Amino acid sequence: MMQGRIWTISNMLSLSRIVLMLPAMYFFVTPMTFHREIALLIILVAVATDALDGYVARIRNEVSEFGKIIDPLADKVSVAVVVVMLTIYGDIPVWFTLVVLGRDVIIFLAGLYVKQRTGIILPSLMSGKVAVSILALTLVFPVLRYPSLENIYQFFLWLTLVLLGYSFLVYAQRFFSTLREHHGQSNNS
Repeated sequence: MMQGRIWTISNMLSLSRIVLMLPAMYFFVTPMTFHREIALLIILVAVATDALDGYVARIRNEVSEFGKIIDPLADKVSVAVVVVMLTIYGDIPVWFTLVVLGRDVIIFLAGLYVKQRTGIILPSLMSGKVAVSILALTLVFPVLRYPSLENIYQFFLWLTLVLLGYSFLVYAQRFFSTLREHHGQSNNS
């Protein structure tokens, strides 16, 4: 595993996810024909970089400690930008935004705590990646605002909540077990 390299292709893909939020926000708020559809296309490109960065890191042997930090951070920043924009424009409920952002902040802070206490950087979990992928799909509906898709949107909204809750529990379990294991190892030494 690469310890010190930061400027790798996979890490640049992760960073591009954050950068892509700037044109996405611009098109989202600029009244023009198909402005929301253009914003959605940019957001979908950002989602594609999420799928690509991990793949590229593995095939190019670019897995790094920095990558373990920047990838989930880019996810959280991108999601935060989109849900806050949608909330400001009244496209998604405030409570949903608070759940999404609250979960992400808690997971991020817990990861920092584990790193500080144990020196271990916890990578993203598959349950979290699945939840965020379904969240991204769910956010397509309020971005487009097509009334004919409202029932499908409601289904995905609740599915997203279930998956976010499940992944949060999995992250919490790993958080406590990592701290327990580290505490046990430090007591034995």
